Amino acid sequence: MRDLSRLRFAFNPAGSTLAVVNVEGTFRLFHTGSGRLQIEFTTGPDGAEISQPCTCFAWTSVAQQKSKSSSGSAKQLIVVGNGAGEVAAFDTALGEEIWRVSHCHQGSVTGVAGTGAGSHHIYSVGTDAMACTIDALTGKVQQQFEAGKHALTCVKATSDGQSLLLGSSGLAVWDAVTQQRLYKYPGHVTPADALAYSPDGQYALSSSQGERHVAVWKATGKASKKTKPAAALLSMEQPPVQLDVAAASKISCFNVLAVSTAGRVCVWQCEVLDSVKSTLRATIQIEQDATSPPRQQESILAACFDSAAAEEAVLVAWGLSAKPTLQRIMLPPLSAAPSSIDIKCHTAEGVLLPAKHRSRSANPSKDAPMMVVGADNTGHVVVLKAQSRKRQTEGGNGSDEAALDTQQAEGRLAVAEGREQQGQDAELTLEQRVNALQLHQRPGVQTAVDPAGPSDKAVSVTVLLTQALRADDRQLLEKCFAISNDRVVTSTVQQLAPHDVARLLQVAVQRLQSSPKQGRQIATWLRAILLHHTAYLMSAPGVQASLTGLYQAIEARLALYKPLVSLQGRLDLVLAQAAPADPLSAHIAQGPLIYHDEDESLQEVEAEDVLALQGKPDAESESEETAESDQLSDSASGDESEGD
Repeated sequence: MRDLSRLRFAFNPAGSTLAVVNVEGTFRLFHTGSGRLQIEFTTGPDGAEISQPCTCFAWTSVAQQKSKSSSGSAKQLIVVGNGAGEVAAFDTALGEEIWRVSHCHQGSVTGVAGTGAGSHHIYSVGTDAMACTIDALTGKVQQQFEAGKHALTCVKATSDGQSLLLGSSGLAVWDAVTQQRLYKYPGHVTPADALAYSPDGQYALSSSQGERHVAVWKATGKASKKTKPAAALLSMEQPPVQLDVAAASKISCFNVLAVSTAGRVCVWQCEVLDSVKSTLRATIQIEQDATSPPRQQESILAACFDSAAAEEAVLVAWGLSAKPTLQRIMLPPLSAAPSSIDIKCHTAEGVLLPAKHRSRSANPSKDAPMMVVGADNTGHVVVLKAQSRKRQTEGGNGSDEAALDTQQAEGRLAVAEGREQQGQDAELTLEQRVNALQLHQRPGVQTAVDPAGPSDKAVSVTVLLTQALRADDRQLLEKCFAISNDRVVTSTVQQLAPHDVARLLQVAVQRLQSSPKQGRQIATWLRAILLHHTAYLMSAPGVQASLTGLYQAIEARLALYKPLVSLQGRLDLVLAQAAPADPLSAHIAQGPLIYHDEDESLQEVEAEDVLALQGKPDAESESEETAESDQLSDSASGDESEGD
């Protein structure tokens, strides 16, 4: 993906001309049919170089008065705003400045917009939060009003010029005549940078580079001070940078086109019934060459609906900004699955080809092409055509010098290619290198994840989780929720599409309510969802119920936390009071204690006393036995004497 931050592209409303402007204010206009450069001019005063950068531009048309020299057809104008607060209009046919308004804003002009041929008004906004209405014919400021407290970033007007859609940190629709705010919208997390109106003016569209969706807002009804939610969200894989809207062949429908930062075009069909129902119709992208370096791969620069075609078609500009390739693509009919259209790059040798298409003939001094450097390929290696300086001398001096020039050209070409390849291999940023070093040095980590992209495990989990959400497979969802690695969970949630994230949030909240014991695992997924998709969840109309259920579940758990802590404290107090307070009674309750005296004499005396005490019972028992035997003998002798 090329860095196109210094370039801006836009088709005129009829789709017949493509305008390319750089930050220095140099315009190049290309004809859509032939692809040829029509005119090139500079937006400085009287054709001079500008001192302030060009910040915004827009196409508009004004009706010419019938005269002998003109037939009264509409004149195409380009309105330009710069960093000095100036607004100027240029005739695209002659490249001449028609008028210039100095100090239109106190600061930079951030957005300009024109209307149809029936309304001769031009609107501009700036960092001073002011909106200006300018006469497109004379350049006089007709009115100026404050449209908020924050800097405005973009503006879009309806075809009749009655309503203005102003973008900033929030969005609002203003009445251009009464200067009253009609509707207010929450907008985006980052300031809006692309706006559009539906053909009938009933719906407004907006996008921001910080979000991966296009928001659709209802712009009709009774004026209200309340904030209106989004009527629909059109999800994309990358943030959009350009918007276009056209009427559809089907009644009560309109088509929406968006160009992403990666150079991919998405086309939706929105059907307006009780609500807005959007269906992704087609995606258009360049078929990339796997062997080409990322910096040399082609991308789509701009796109719009072709209003002049008999059938629904899209005009696409892709390639280099120095000479873009213009192509008309017919839209397929609406089907259940969106169509994917790949644009094939038909390469041919020429001066405008990238460096990878150099000629490899035997004589590079004659056939080596030259690459024209633009603002979008400043990092490419420039190889100029080797000019042989043959001298008209006799003998072989001319051929020897030509051969020497050829060898030098080949050597420079090889060195340039080597440096280019070395630069491509060292494209990792400092943050990615630091992350890689931290992964290698972190204990317990066996394998390091590639810092340039998500790990293979995260990619596989993303695929499984997407299939499980769309098929409502509970077993597969259980396996995904069982993953507790923070890095894998974060990377997986980042790669999910916004509509899949909404479904994941709903399933996670239901699982948390039905099975509270899985709260620790579900909390990891919920944290990643809220951390990386808050912008989408804030403006999505169908996610409010899931967020409410999550809030209630968390509040229910927190409501029990305080009573449980209080109960634990009381139990600790009861256990502390139940323990005996007197240490002596505690020792008595434990049983008798044995004291050991170290005095040996006392031990000997105690031992003798014990033996003496043990000997007394034995002597008394012997005397008692002797007395009993004497008595028995006396009684026996008495009996014998009586017998005699």
